[in-house]
Amino acid sequence: MIVFSASCKKDFGSYQEVPTVPDTTTTKQDTYIDGGVLTNNPDGNTNNELVGTKWVLTKMVSGLATTFPNDTLNFTDNNHYSMNGGASRTYTLTTITGSTNKSLTLNFFAPFSGSNYVGTVGQYFVSDAQISNAEFDDLQNSSTIIKAWFTKI
Repeated sequence: MIVFSASCKKDFGSYQEVPTVPDTTTTKQDTYIDGGVLTNNPDGNTNNELVGTKWVLTKMVSGLATTFPNDTLNFTDNNHYSMNGGASRTYTLTTITGSTNKSLTLNFFAPFSGSNYVGTVGQYFVSDAQISNAEFDDLQNSSTIIKAWFTKI
């Protein structure tokens, strides 16, 4: 019978206490604008490109029905729009990671049944002054898809 024995020496050395860093996450978030969405505008402008623009919903297709609503949207700031001069509602415009497209969410959008819808729009849709045949999905009912056409005025 062969027995091997090994020994190791554990060094308990001196340890230093690492000071605790207070959680300042909420303090930093308090200074964000745009509802906490970080903008990525190379010109340093903190407004997204929709602010101050007006758009007309010229056409929409839901199922087999095509309508031409002619509703006007006014994007008043980074988070709010109004429709036909009515009440202020919220929206978000964000860049889609790994894509040149953007995501536009219109909350409580009356022409699309008053629900919250998200659609993919092209990178340059504002300078192109149009959104054509964009699919908007109902955030509360994924089977509801509306195709929409908007024109910037």
